Amino acid sequence: MADLVMAEFLTLRPVAPLWLCALALAALGAALILAERRWPAPVSGRRRAALSALRIAAAVCAALLFLRPVVAWQGREPARAEVAFLLDASRSLEIRDAAGPGGEAVTRAQAVRDAFAGASAAYRAFADKYAIRVFAFGSRLRPVDTFAPPPADPRTDLGEGLDGLSGPGPKFAAVVLISDGRANRGRDAAPEDAARQLAEAGTRVHAVGVGSPDPTDRVRDAAVRDLRAPLRVFAGNRPAIRAVASALGLKGRPLALVLEVNGKEVERREVTPASNLETHEVVFTPTLAEPGLARVALGVRPVAGELTEANNRAETCIRVDQGGVRVLYLEGRLRPEMKYIARALGRASEIELQRRILAGPGAAEVAPKPGDLDAFDVFILGDLPAGAMATETLERLAERVRSDGAGLLALGGFDSAAGGWAATPLADVLPFAVHPGQAPVKGPIRFVPTADGRRHFILDIASQGESGDAFASLPPLSGASAVGPPAPTARVLARSEDGAPILGVREFAKGRSAALTVDTTWQWVFAPDDPNGPEHHARFWRQLVLWLAGRDGRPKEDLWVGTDRPRYLLADPDRPPQVEVRVGTRGAAAPPKVMLTGPRGEAEAVALEAAGPGDWRAVLKPAAPGSYKLAAEAEVGGARKGAEATFAVEEQDLELATVLADHDALRRIAEAGGGTFRPVGELTRLLEELESASQPAWQPVERRVALAANRVFLVVFLGLLAAEWVLRRRWGLV
Repeated sequence: MADLVMAEFLTLRPVAPLWLCALALAALGAALILAERRWPAPVSGRRRAALSALRIAAAVCAALLFLRPVVAWQGREPARAEVAFLLDASRSLEIRDAAGPGGEAVTRAQAVRDAFAGASAAYRAFADKYAIRVFAFGSRLRPVDTFAPPPADPRTDLGEGLDGLSGPGPKFAAVVLISDGRANRGRDAAPEDAARQLAEAGTRVHAVGVGSPDPTDRVRDAAVRDLRAPLRVFAGNRPAIRAVASALGLKGRPLALVLEVNGKEVERREVTPASNLETHEVVFTPTLAEPGLARVALGVRPVAGELTEANNRAETCIRVDQGGVRVLYLEGRLRPEMKYIARALGRASEIELQRRILAGPGAAEVAPKPGDLDAFDVFILGDLPAGAMATETLERLAERVRSDGAGLLALGGFDSAAGGWAATPLADVLPFAVHPGQAPVKGPIRFVPTADGRRHFILDIASQGESGDAFASLPPLSGASAVGPPAPTARVLARSEDGAPILGVREFAKGRSAALTVDTTWQWVFAPDDPNGPEHHARFWRQLVLWLAGRDGRPKEDLWVGTDRPRYLLADPDRPPQVEVRVGTRGAAAPPKVMLTGPRGEAEAVALEAAGPGDWRAVLKPAAPGSYKLAAEAEVGGARKGAEATFAVEEQDLELATVLADHDALRRIAEAGGGTFRPVGELTRLLEELESASQPAWQPVERRVALAANRVFLVVFLGLLAAEWVLRRRWGLV
């Protein structure tokens, strides 16, 4: 039956509908009254009162049995506040730099276990007053049932651990964070912010530091912290390979740094630390003579008693391209553009530049002959008319571009546009149609890369660490030559703000051509708003010439596949590295198909996006370490062709990258959380202070009693009836 709330403290739960219970109780009352009037003999007042009292009590019991009332009231009971222990379970707890009970070196995890063993009496008293909950953290927070979780997590995120305790639900009276303080991952909440939020909610955060924050000879470790090298150099050059090596606890011990290229030792250095914590920056300049992929490795010879040898070696790769680009620059007159182009190319050791002025009485003698062209890789035609060279020379130059791998660059100028080039063999290999008589484009002209140009090797001139468009801060140019529409296979890499073409490129079976319609890029050298103007100017011209020579790293095969780097570091599985896949075809009937095979043999298709004629790109985000293989297939010239490339993803061991404990970080967390910081040896003292500071706590509780819900009440009812009958029988009323 439905409950009937009579008052805040009284609820009825009748065994039958209320009207039926009332009818039954009324009948019971009437029966009792009639029974009293039919007693056979006069009854004294005392006996009548006793019998009436028993009958009334029985009637009340019957009413309670029918109505089943429940009485409720608010009470209170003692409550034990909860305290959370937050234990670091990352791999850095395996570092053996803590002092054991006998003074010997033990791991940080063992130091925590020893501290709890020594604080057993204080912990028992502490646990009598507090409810204890234990959590382990590393990359993630998780509840555990031990104070010695295995130190196996490859990451440490202090903010994630603290933030996980501040969610909805009962609040902790305190949090005891036990860690070495060395965090190498911060996903969402900063540790200090998470501790501050807990403190604002009434939860104090205490920090217990384990491990050594200072370098001592108890912990020895030699490591290669950084290894940097250019992604691409030319054969015969001596690139600067920079490395950072650190030494911990190795004062006065000589360390041997060995540089290897393709597995062979090429240079060796020896450094001797003057203290127990030193960092050395070294620069190696090996000669890379062979084209191809050079695998560069720097290693520190292990020393006795070293903490770990996993960080003693670092590797990278350098793509070594064939060097010695020979450039012939032909001009019709002296002008500033020629001077600054020559200066920019002269700074590139892999480029050999020869200049010739085809003007004046001796022009015919210095003009190249057809046979002279075979000695050069790239040709730059400045401001000169077509008549400056013989037709046979122009025919040979066009042939070299089409089928012999040469590069041709046509510059803007007064004579280059109106010099009769439309009627020469070169008109068929240039990116733009040449229309004689067109009026020049007046300046100022701002150099604006197109969407295709921003991804192109030629216009990738930003310095390391520079962001944004490197051309935006360069000054506008004075003017440009007008050109016709681009050839069907040409790509426009830059335009003016009005849309006039400035830079176009074109590729053939082997050679390449380009047209730069301006002739005042020298003004970039004096850019008032860009301190890197000279560097940007030099990079632009160097990369333009290298692209024309086919030295931009793009293979010349009919089908190729590759990545922007051969090796990637995986610092966090949730933030995998970005691998840029590049695929190129020459004359393919359809877009290529690329499959990626992972380290466990799993294969998946790679979704490609067109990046230009014959070019496709994709971005992969591998989340697992290991070796990966890319396999590309395409139909080229009626035949099915394939190409392969490999790259490696190496997991970065951040837990052992820095072995010193960071107690300062723990102090900041404790300060933000309104708590205290203690070294692990003072764990007993911390527990005693928390136990003595505990205050009696009560929590409200609602108490409810059902008055007629048990068998005892039924026995009482039957007992009252039996007592009334016994008395009546004894007094002769039955």
